[in-house]
Amino acid sequence: GAQASGSPPPLFSPAGGSSTARAPPPAAMSAEQLAALNSALANVPVAPGYDIAVEVAGKGYVCTSEAVGDECARATLRVAEVPVARCGQSRTRLIVDSEQTLAKLAQSGQAAAFRLLAARKLKIEGEMQQLQALKDELAPHQATLESCMAAASPSDAPGRTLTRCHSWVPDEAAPRCMAAGCGRTFAPPFVRRHHCRACGGVFCLRCAPRVNLWAPRDSRFCSGCRASATAPPPPAAPGPTPSLSLIGSTLSAPAAGKDEDDLSKIPGTGDSSEDDTQWLLEYQVEQELQLLYFRSRCVLLLATSLFAALLWRQRHLFVAVSEHFALLPVAGKVSFGLLACILAWVFPLAWRLVRVAWVIGVFTVSNLLAMRRASLSSAKGANAICEMTHRVHARFILNAVTDLSGFYVKLAQMASMQTAFPEAYHRELSKLQDAMPAEPHHLIERTLKEELGPNWRERVRLHPGPPLGSATIAQVHRATLRIVGVDGIAKEVEGVIKVQHRQIKGNLSVDMYSASLFANMMYIFAPGVFEDFGKTCRDIAEMTRSELDFRHEAEHQRTARDAALAHGIDVVIPVVYDQLVTKRLLAMEFIAGERIDTFARAAVRHEKMRLAHNLIDFFAFSFTQAGIFNCDPHPGNLLVTEDAKLCVLDWGQARRLSPAEMEAFSMLFVAASTKDPWLMVELGARIGLKFSIKGATSMVMALRFIMRDSRPVQISKGDMIMLEKMFTRFQKFEELAKVNGDARDMLQGPLLPLGKTADLLHNVSARLDVSMSLLQVFNLRGYALVLKRAAAPGQAPPVVKPASFSYVLGDPVALPPAPVPPPATPAGALDGQLRRMLVGACTNGQALGAQVVVLDAATGATISDFAVGHGSYLRARQLEPDTPFNIAEVSKLHIALGVLRLVELGRLRLNATLGELWPAAKSLHNLTVEQILSHTSGIAEVMLRDVKDVDQITSLPFMLKQLETCGIRPTLPPGYKQSYQHLMYGWLLAGALRGVDQELAATMDVGGRGGVAVNRSSFRGQEVADVAVEMDTPSSEDMATQFGQVFELLDMCERAEMHGATEDDKADAKAFMSLQGLLHLVTPSALRQPVWTQDACVPGAVAYSTARKVAQLLLSVDRGEVLRPETLREALRSRRVAGQRSPMHFTGFARYREAEWGLGLELLPLPGREGVKAWGHTSAGGSFAIAIPGRRPIIAAVLLNRVDGWERGLAQEVLDVVMKFAGGEDA
Repeated sequence: GAQASGSPPPLFSPAGGSSTARAPPPAAMSAEQLAALNSALANVPVAPGYDIAVEVAGKGYVCTSEAVGDECARATLRVAEVPVARCGQSRTRLIVDSEQTLAKLAQSGQAAAFRLLAARKLKIEGEMQQLQALKDELAPHQATLESCMAAASPSDAPGRTLTRCHSWVPDEAAPRCMAAGCGRTFAPPFVRRHHCRACGGVFCLRCAPRVNLWAPRDSRFCSGCRASATAPPPPAAPGPTPSLSLIGSTLSAPAAGKDEDDLSKIPGTGDSSEDDTQWLLEYQVEQELQLLYFRSRCVLLLATSLFAALLWRQRHLFVAVSEHFALLPVAGKVSFGLLACILAWVFPLAWRLVRVAWVIGVFTVSNLLAMRRASLSSAKGANAICEMTHRVHARFILNAVTDLSGFYVKLAQMASMQTAFPEAYHRELSKLQDAMPAEPHHLIERTLKEELGPNWRERVRLHPGPPLGSATIAQVHRATLRIVGVDGIAKEVEGVIKVQHRQIKGNLSVDMYSASLFANMMYIFAPGVFEDFGKTCRDIAEMTRSELDFRHEAEHQRTARDAALAHGIDVVIPVVYDQLVTKRLLAMEFIAGERIDTFARAAVRHEKMRLAHNLIDFFAFSFTQAGIFNCDPHPGNLLVTEDAKLCVLDWGQARRLSPAEMEAFSMLFVAASTKDPWLMVELGARIGLKFSIKGATSMVMALRFIMRDSRPVQISKGDMIMLEKMFTRFQKFEELAKVNGDARDMLQGPLLPLGKTADLLHNVSARLDVSMSLLQVFNLRGYALVLKRAAAPGQAPPVVKPASFSYVLGDPVALPPAPVPPPATPAGALDGQLRRMLVGACTNGQALGAQVVVLDAATGATISDFAVGHGSYLRARQLEPDTPFNIAEVSKLHIALGVLRLVELGRLRLNATLGELWPAAKSLHNLTVEQILSHTSGIAEVMLRDVKDVDQITSLPFMLKQLETCGIRPTLPPGYKQSYQHLMYGWLLAGALRGVDQELAATMDVGGRGGVAVNRSSFRGQEVADVAVEMDTPSSEDMATQFGQVFELLDMCERAEMHGATEDDKADAKAFMSLQGLLHLVTPSALRQPVWTQDACVPGAVAYSTARKVAQLLLSVDRGEVLRPETLREALRSRRVAGQRSPMHFTGFARYREAEWGLGLELLPLPGREGVKAWGHTSAGGSFAIAIPGRRPIIAAVLLNRVDGWERGLAQEVLDVVMKFAGGEDA
């Protein structure tokens, strides 16, 4: 789709231009190209239902698939140019900032997508899976489509033609480039041979580049043929010259500026056969590996020689010991002999530990040396060094793990699935999943004899040949089993028998101790990601120990099979034959199938999607309903049967869950979806874990990262790279370094198997090259259970439906049907449009619940009054018009109106300073009431760093005392610029009101018209609409956006510490830093804590009311019943400073970056009406209460109980509709 949205550059360069210049970016497609493309696509069968829009450079294109005839399974693609506005109606929409970005996306595909998303040059809306599915379906036809596009491309030199040459110069006849003035020596795979299709000569890439990205492979011409109209005869091959050794030159880094070929492209691309490159790489890897072994053995020999020399110098000690031993009595000699026996028994284990330490030492030192070499090379040379080092080290680790076996095979199996590691490690270590060296046949027979007795052959007949598979703990053999049925009759069945390795138990004991060495080595290379990896390795070793008794595994497998059959889960789990189960033997039925990764290589897109979904859904079922789950779902334990069903094997690492634990895990998935750390603390107590609230905050984000949507491997690698960069930059700031520390040791106890399972599922899906919403699948199972438990007696819980990356509860309707104007009137049309918008938003997952009230400002008549949706994700109750909402920042409107009433009454002056009103706050004595009201106080901090918990932040006396003693002062000069005061607004005005003996609650009552409560104590027993975060899944765009926001904030903090930083930079950084480690205190879930049913108060940030009451308050103000007209006009005079730089606001408050205020009243520009502004206040989450002047003046109060109203665009859409209505436009 990206390639089709631009035309290829011309075949020839303009006159006088360099033939090696980079091709210009693609332009919009011509009508001829569009027709040619659709003609080619007509012959390409695809699945129906595609609807993808691409918007670039003011042009819009839509790609749809239409069914052919009556065949619902076959369709054809069609690309059409459409208006940009039409692009927003497609299921998937790509918005690209420029044609250059589109060219990068076309050239690099998925490898560039993550970087472009993070750089905010690319935006993907809707279903990203469509893009990957279409790419897979078009892949076999790529050459045809490229030829079609190249043929339809205009040329800047019409009439020029090049005749194809059918006689090429042989490779061996051209050791150097034939281009005049070049003469580069060929050294594949870095300086490769390329034949000109016109003259047949051999040239380097620089002298014979391909025409363009879209052109077919046979359109490569040398610079000489490009400059001429006819092809010259093939030039004579130069005489023989001595050639460099290919092997010797493979890893040599080029001199800077001399070699423009990309050394990182291993294996190479172009005209040379990939097989030719592969054998060269394999040979080079083996050579480098042997060199690594040789060097390490030389070091070992040198160390041994030095140790022997040291012992020789102390040989007199051995003589003394031998003489002393000869004089020992018999008892002493016996004791000495016993000690020697113990040492002889311990020696093999100690020797194993020494071998592990040696492997780790060689790997670490070799890596450090390679990093040093890479740092001294050019960028391209460093890429080649790193790539070859990874290949050699992966082979080295494979050989070492194969030799050591035991627990290290488990670690290697896990590492083979990690997308964080280079691809070379996956290729090599994946061989260990079921292809470990098997024990000899006579040892298997010895184990069978020990477990089943001397007559074991009567019960088990092994099939000849190698085992079906060999892994960490055991190996599996095909066998004929003699089973006695319930009727007492013996029968023979075809099955398999799993036999435990004989040395595994002793090796595992040593491996548990040496795992910490491995963890410390990983910490050297990635400290931010592997800081607590040592404890994780030890926990995994303990889990592996539980696999040593196959009787437990048989019980786990039987329980899981029974649960799957009882619930109709479409997954195969083999039958266990209990008569042939012992501590070291396990017999089960034989399931014919192939490994999941083998199946995926030949499967089509929808088959892989179905398989991945079944896999993830089975494990979601295991956590929430089955009561048992498999902790080791790597590809070696997953088969696809002959009828394409998923088969789950190896239930040694399994864990049982009680009903309370299943409910806790269900809530855990909800907590991760809603980013709720307080719920995480509650759940930790249920499963025997104690979390601090800060640790829970970090853990929620960690779980979201582990359970993020699976993506292709390259993008998943990008996630890990970005995570490591983020943690590394965190260490520069003390406040941010603590964030990483809060997350330490969080995946412990019962959560360790969950983290391990989720990580493996994510990596399996990534290796299948499918994109699946891992958390959404888990949450669909768990969330339904949560709602069922929370439903009132006799009330059926709402049905949970997935919606894009969110969820929908039931079928929302606008209730109750309040009296409204007739639909034929403009007012009635507005009401109908608002109802359709809000019901649609709740139906498609864009909103959770809403209250809407629109009043005619001239007459006070009701234009619209309804409620829609649900009040909470956890308690799914239908909203009513009188359900209290947290109006959040809209409550600043009540405070401002109350203060202005005091000014009118003469009890308070706008120019009164805090030094007069609040003498105890000495550091704030110069601030005036007007500056606080107009958000020009200059205070940058959002939160006070000394606040520890939610009890303190909700105690108004405590917070005012902290402001008196903490010494906080304005960062910017008061009046310098408007910058939204988040929490400080209410606290500062509450302190100022002390000077006139006025309580904050009484002030917010606005003379009995406020209708607002500062906490939930007055609503006990009444349902209150919770402020909620969208219950979503971490999508690709979500991850890229989050990383982009974090890096933007880190850049801001670094700028603030640079020499010459401006006061604006320092203020922005101070605002961000003031919240670090305290975000849990201002999350929506904190409002569910018990303190809010008592005397809690966070002025200007939390207050409870309804849309009806807020609208009535604004109507009273607009009519002059609260403030005199002159006071209101003064309050509506903008205090925004001309030319001020917009302040940087952290995520969630970006709404206020360009906001404008008078005296506590927010001023909103009206489209197309210069100089006229609406007034009122908005919230950061999407609620607003505003008075809009115009031909049809109105009062609008819209309350949303989800905090992403502005981010999703819903709040802005509703605001635009009511503003247009007030301006005279009909709905």
